[in-house]
Amino acid sequence: MMSGHDCQIMGTFGQEGLEPHNRSLGLISRVIKDVGATVETGSEYRQYGKESLAIRLSGSSGVNYRISVHFNRRVARLMGHRLNEMDFDDSSFIGAFMHPFRGMMEFDIHWYDLRDGDWQSICIHDRRDAPPECWPGDHIATTIQLLNDDLNSALLPEMSTLRRELRISYPIAWAAGQTPSEVRFFQVANYVSDLELLDGTSSLEEFMELREAM
Repeated sequence: MMSGHDCQIMGTFGQEGLEPHNRSLGLISRVIKDVGATVETGSEYRQYGKESLAIRLSGSSGVNYRISVHFNRRVARLMGHRLNEMDFDDSSFIGAFMHPFRGMMEFDIHWYDLRDGDWQSICIHDRRDAPPECWPGDHIATTIQLLNDDLNSALLPEMSTLRRELRISYPIAWAAGQTPSEVRFFQVANYVSDLELLDGTSSLEEFMELREAM
């Protein structure tokens, strides 16, 4: 029996005959359950001609995030026409083949800024100019996990955007009492100072050496 999240995800984004995509949706549902996220639907999340919903969750920082997901069913149906002829076991060419279909499912990320009661955009995406390496749902599931563990995720070299946003959002979350009760001022201050130092490094080697020293 499917859970409520399974029904919402599959009901909104499921596509008959496109089983790899549907299995990817199942992964999203499992991750949502694992991290305690919630799923919401409504007009504020919609894009013209697409089916949409929002996934809300909190990071280890206490920051509230929203992932708005948009599904283009027309593209999904097109992919499903000759699915039985597609060999997804050969990874040497599947990424290049999938490139024109990457718009089947897209998402954008925001964090809630208590200073003005509005959502601030975070640009965390796979490279748009590179062939996709997995089904879109797999990437969304990974992004949910990344945001759920945002304090550690920000220490990855490629997460410069998340580091920049946490330097703002983490102190706000602490001031609002959204962080775990044991987190103290000096811990937040030290962390955001460390993020600033990491972003000031000039090479990957320097970044990794500084991170190890921290």
